[in-house]
Amino acid sequence: MADFEIDIYHRDDLEAMLALYNAETAFEPYIAPLDPDRFITLVESKSYFDPQGVLVARRHGQVIGWIHACVAPGSEGRHDPANPVPRIRMLIFPRHELKAGYTLTREAVGWLKKTGQTQILALHAQAGYPFYRGLWFGGEPMGATSIPHMQMALQVNGFANTQESIFITKTLDKPPQPSAAAIVLEMVEAPAEMRHEPMRESWIGFTPLRTRAYIGDEEAGSISWVLIPYLDRLGAPCMNIWGLGVREEHRRKGIASTLIAHALTSAYRQGARYASVGTQLWNEPAHATYVAMGFRPHTVLVGRTLDISTVK
Repeated sequence: MADFEIDIYHRDDLEAMLALYNAETAFEPYIAPLDPDRFITLVESKSYFDPQGVLVARRHGQVIGWIHACVAPGSEGRHDPANPVPRIRMLIFPRHELKAGYTLTREAVGWLKKTGQTQILALHAQAGYPFYRGLWFGGEPMGATSIPHMQMALQVNGFANTQESIFITKTLDKPPQPSAAAIVLEMVEAPAEMRHEPMRESWIGFTPLRTRAYIGDEEAGSISWVLIPYLDRLGAPCMNIWGLGVREEHRRKGIASTLIAHALTSAYRQGARYASVGTQLWNEPAHATYVAMGFRPHTVLVGRTLDISTVK
């Protein structure tokens, strides 16, 4: 029999919840510390936040873990805002409280099963990540392998590893060296287009940008990036790259490197002293490009999926 109880979120719990969150992530400078004001502004204020999906484990009144489950639309421009997806957004508990972590996950799955959908995503980038976007490993806020007890709780509850990314970082201790493509490019920097309301809400508290590279009147490629001011443990803002693409016919001409260098330079001028990006573990061409520009591996991030048909 469990010696703890699980209740639905109430604002009175928030200070203790975030103290636990900060303690369990204190080792990781690329996870933003949270206080009640920051949580309310950047997480709770979103229209699809449902307190019924935030479950808190307590023992003798002390918070020993919490989980954030939700049903929310995808946050990327390519997603259909009319298609809500059941997901676990956050799971926090100390590694010696495995039973609490397992139970919180099981209870969250039970709540999400009521949607009638066939899959539940857990800390997965497949359908976007609006609630903790920018706060948890920048634009790829998935489950860090450096938090193994989180992975255990999800695995025990049937969540399979279905996506792996490598999170890589770079210190910007001086202005980046300019990079020149083999062809003349015109760079145009502007706020990123928000194609629907869920995407706009996912960026509350941030000003995401998009830099486009043109050859004459033709767009050859673009980079999407954002300055993250909330990574207090780093001591300076971090620039995160959350999208990069070059048209097929213009690849292998140095355009991707030029876009990255241009964005790094712009971010440095705006005060960034760190940079980060997450890319699929299998994406060797992207790895080579970033490593050549001074990025180094930081941690592996895992997205998990639960097939509801397997849950008894």
